Amino acid sequence: MEMTPQITRTNNIKANLPALAFRAAFEPSTIDAEKRSVVVRWSTGAKVLRGGFFTEPFHEELSLQTESVRMDRLRTGAPLLNSHASQNLSDQIGVVEDAWLQDGAGFARVRFSGRQDAGPIFQDVKDGIVRNVSVGYRVYKYKDVSQEGDSVKTLRAVDWEPMEISLVPIGADAGANIRSEKENVNECEIEVCTRKTEENLMQHEMVDVEAIKREAQETERKRVSEITTLTRKFNLDEAFSTSLIDQAVSVEEARSQILNKLAERSEKDGNIRNQVDVHVTRDEADARRAGMVESLLHRYDPKTNKLSENGAPYMGMSLLRLAEEVLVRNHIPIRGLTKSDIAQRAFQATTDFPAVLANVANKTLRQAYELTPQTFRPFVRQVFLPDFKEVSRVQLSEAPKLEKLNQSGEFKYGSLSDAGEKYALGTFGKIIAINRQIVINDDVEAFTRIPALHGRAAADLESDLVYAVFIANAALADGVPLFHATHTNLGTPGVISEITLGEGRRLMRRQAGLQKGRDRQLLNIQARYLIVPATLETVAQKQLAAIIPNTANDVNPFSGLYSLIAEPRLDDGSTTAWYLAADPSQIDTIEIAYLQGQQGVYTENRQGFEIDGLEIKARLDFAVKAIDHRGLFKNAG
Repeated sequence: MEMTPQITRTNNIKANLPALAFRAAFEPSTIDAEKRSVVVRWSTGAKVLRGGFFTEPFHEELSLQTESVRMDRLRTGAPLLNSHASQNLSDQIGVVEDAWLQDGAGFARVRFSGRQDAGPIFQDVKDGIVRNVSVGYRVYKYKDVSQEGDSVKTLRAVDWEPMEISLVPIGADAGANIRSEKENVNECEIEVCTRKTEENLMQHEMVDVEAIKREAQETERKRVSEITTLTRKFNLDEAFSTSLIDQAVSVEEARSQILNKLAERSEKDGNIRNQVDVHVTRDEADARRAGMVESLLHRYDPKTNKLSENGAPYMGMSLLRLAEEVLVRNHIPIRGLTKSDIAQRAFQATTDFPAVLANVANKTLRQAYELTPQTFRPFVRQVFLPDFKEVSRVQLSEAPKLEKLNQSGEFKYGSLSDAGEKYALGTFGKIIAINRQIVINDDVEAFTRIPALHGRAAADLESDLVYAVFIANAALADGVPLFHATHTNLGTPGVISEITLGEGRRLMRRQAGLQKGRDRQLLNIQARYLIVPATLETVAQKQLAAIIPNTANDVNPFSGLYSLIAEPRLDDGSTTAWYLAADPSQIDTIEIAYLQGQQGVYTENRQGFEIDGLEIKARLDFAVKAIDHRGLFKNAG
């Protein structure tokens, strides 16, 4: 029997091709927080279905042979972009520091910018919120590697160049361009080599392109759908599902990899379902709780608390609606339940709902505490104590004077004097209750504004105790009041003026150390802060104001010399008394101490025992004590 001869056609076609993109992935274990860098796996060479660039859809396969990939751009500082944008300098959020090919894949280490606007993006990468990476590239030459009988061609990129790496909210579709075809194209050569029999040559060339396109798209849709369904059925994470889809594996191969994944988890935990459920629930529950917290904070204060993609699904939901969402997500049926039942079950049957409310209350409380003005911070010394035991703050004297050596070269011993102030931490606190009535009534302010008021109250308490030291003028360890003639820190009564300020400055400079006799030394303490009640603020401003003098006698010697601190709490003690204080780095003045690891207000929460709901405890462990009189001065006015 005579065989029909084959005809071989080899054609090189040139066409304009847009810049392309494909999904990539972070290597989470490579995150370096200090260097602000992470490794990206930017290609595995897997097939990707493309369409719309030529006359028919095709499978694209990227060759990862060294001679096929133009690596120079990635290796010499290619940009890390925000969603492929490149119109402004702010679009670049980092740089590609290095790139390489290894084990049939492409890798790159990217470093994020230290700019303020790039900081939140890197934080989202570290927290696992931003996971999608898209790599932009250009193809300069394809080679047709299709097999006879293939309904869809396979073109292998044998000359191509990765151009940039982008962080994107949603991974790029396999067939998507980066930019419009008209504004960003390059010439691409396609080496086509086909072998057909003479009998079917005409029939093959008259193929229905649109039918092939529809068939290919339907095949790909079914593959993606089946893989997604399988991974969701076994509660496997989205990143694993995405990797299977991006690698263009068949459904059969996907099933095999899913079984391997489940087997690995079974060996590690001994129970496939329990282990998988714990892993996924933790990841999804964290993201869900964070989104709910974000939505409630946005509802409380939209200007300060912005909504991200994570919190958008919960925007506008009432507290009861959020409770329903939590119950449903935890597989707890709500059909037939009353509003009261839903609220009660959300508190008692889950940890998610109490955690969301507690997180919102804690954030608003802490935020209010930190934003409350505290004028005492510049002139007090902040310390941390390990426990509630009484501590003794020792005031070491200055070192004894050096003496000239005698003829024998003998050094003499000196001694240090000391004095001490004693105090211990105290605990202050209040409990805030969030019950089911608050949830039913959708009373967001009950656990936002009320905790915020407690936060401000905690900050105000610290200020109250610091300025109470000035007003009370209690005795120190030597039995003498803090401000007293014996301490040489009490001036001749008078209004704030050049004379009275000069006296205060002189007395502070002449404060002496604790050494007596011939070893006594002057400390030359310099006043830095002028502290006045609100009543004297304007008078003090005039005394410190800069003026342009006409004569030497008109010069204001205190212009810009002191930092002015006006505190209304001092008016409760006296509207005429004013004070000078040294920088605490020069000498101890007043000390504010916190329990170690718990600076400022600290919160704890628990499921309510006396109430149907949540109890939040706001606690402040601190103490305030005057340590040394020599860094402070008072004039009664």
